[in-house]
Amino acid sequence: MKFEVSVEKRMYATGKVTVDCDTADQAIALVENQIANGVLQTTAVDWNDAQYEDCSFATTGDVD
Repeated sequence: MKFEVSVEKRMYATGKVTVDCDTADQAIALVENQIANGVLQTTAVDWNDAQYEDCSFATTGDVD
């Protein structure tokens, strides 16, 4: 018998958002708040190229 086992390799991307604050902690809090409230959308982020996540190659548990 032959089986098709689903596998995955996760990718991630990092980006930057420019905000005007007095301190770095305030800037992080502002961006986190904007994300949590849906104010900051992914389309507003200046994204870098996506990279594979280390050690993320694994099976998904699905088999056909």
